[in-house]
Amino acid sequence: MKRLINLVILSLAVVLTLANAASADIYMKQKLHTDATQMMGVAQPAKDVIAQIWITEKGFRSDDPAHSTIMLGKEQKMIILDHAAKTYMEQPINMNDMMARMGKDKSPEEQAAMKQMMQNMMKMDASVQETKDQKTINNWKCRKYILKINSAMGPITNEVWATEDLKVDKKVYEQLAARMLSSMPGLQSSMEGMKKEMEKIKGVQVLTKSTFTMMNQTHKATTELLEFKEGTAPKGIFDIPAGYKKQTMQP
Repeated sequence: MKRLINLVILSLAVVLTLANAASADIYMKQKLHTDATQMMGVAQPAKDVIAQIWITEKGFRSDDPAHSTIMLGKEQKMIILDHAAKTYMEQPINMNDMMARMGKDKSPEEQAAMKQMMQNMMKMDASVQETKDQKTINNWKCRKYILKINSAMGPITNEVWATEDLKVDKKVYEQLAARMLSSMPGLQSSMEGMKKEMEKIKGVQVLTKSTFTMMNQTHKATTELLEFKEGTAPKGIFDIPAGYKKQTMQP
């Protein structure tokens, strides 16, 4: 669930800060850092990874050395690849499909309770404050914004540095976002307000420092844009690699 909510936020950020000429795909290379933390008594060490992302009209794919995540808008499906084990798992983005899978052995009352819980968890809102702070990051002139997101899992505060040096033209990705997010109960009512707020962030996000509180634990992460370009995504980018075996994703 945490992975899905993170991807919802990512998809919103992508759609509302990027755009494309109808024929162009977008490639980004990012450095992702997470601080050391504890979750339910289990220590998680600090981690740094380089992620490569392709965003197209069909969907987007994020690759790091251990895993790849594919989200397909039309199919409303998320695929997670484990490169070490050479396995993959599929999960519906459509919440009704997800609820049906999770509640197939539950009573109608339990299914209704699960659906209501999911709807409540997906509710979120955002607020953006533009500041006067400016600096150059990786040769791009950036302005600082404060993005706050409230969700059922806890508040997220983001220090966002965005640049208008990267000129892109937005349209097609709004259609992609609509397909990906329209099936998420609880999000439709808040999506318009979130979109309006996040449009206050002008340009492409270059550096984002996030602080997320969940279960009385504070988690910190940084996302830094290293490379950005328009081009054509590699052929077969959304295909499952040969030799990978399908695994069942547990609820």
